[in-house]
Amino acid sequence: MTDQPTAEPDPALLGIGITANIVQQTVQGHGGLEVRRGTKHFAPGAKVWVVPPHWDWSERLYVVGRHRGRFNRYIAVVMRRDFLENPRIKGVYSPALAQALADVVGRPFWDGVEEAQLMLDRW
Repeated sequence: MTDQPTAEPDPALLGIGITANIVQQTVQGHGGLEVRRGTKHFAPGAKVWVVPPHWDWSERLYVVGRHRGRFNRYIAVVMRRDFLENPRIKGVYSPALAQALADVVGRPFWDGVEEAQLMLDRW
């Protein structure tokens, strides 16, 4: 009989989240005439965390990320989904990030990897 190691949960893991990056260029304005690097609040390529939806999973999502300004603090913004690329599931380890996610809707994390994967499949 062999002893198989049991998978111990990581004590630093606070929850499961969906993260994505801001696209390099966004097209905005009337008729799409304004081309911008990133968005007003986030630099191109910045990592943002998608908040579990409290409305229909639509074209606009709540995201939390570090602002591109000089204060570099976490902010929550409603953003068009086409401004995001490379969505993936990751663990949340930062207490400051967990608090910023919780401040948006009160439920900072996805219920599990399965729920997060269902949302990614709908992406």
